Amino acid sequence: MIYQKLLKFQKDNITLKKDGVNPHYKSSYSTLNEVLDKVKKPLNDLGILILQEPTVEGLRTHLIDTEDDTKVTCIFPYVGATNSQQLGSANTYARRYSLVTLLGLEDEDDDGQVASVKKIAVAGTQGQPEGKLSTNFSI
Repeated sequence: MIYQKLLKFQKDNITLKKDGVNPHYKSSYSTLNEVLDKVKKPLNDLGILILQEPTVEGLRTHLIDTEDDTKVTCIFPYVGATNSQQLGSANTYARRYSLVTLLGLEDEDDDGQVASVKKIAVAGTQGQPEGKLSTNFSI
């Protein structure tokens, strides 16, 4: 039954406003408060409970149909969290992204993607004929 309710939820075409700014990567994103403000009431109106619990493996997010106890669950690991501050940040990040992912919401936050991309600089291209690049690359 939960899948039918989630389909009803998705048909509402909820869009998230990018209300947060990451100055380090010069990107904007939807905050956890924005996500919860947009999804909690519509899900609760359908009889779906959001339950998020921190575990040793990471954050476990459950969407539970309160009428028949069917549920959808995902685990978002806490990667690289070695102290309380990092764990708190990782938890907020995991709470936000697990909901965005489970609910199929549009969120173009690319701060994680930008953080993991290696920049490749092409060196020695001056004076090269058009269409030809030097094989000097630095990573």
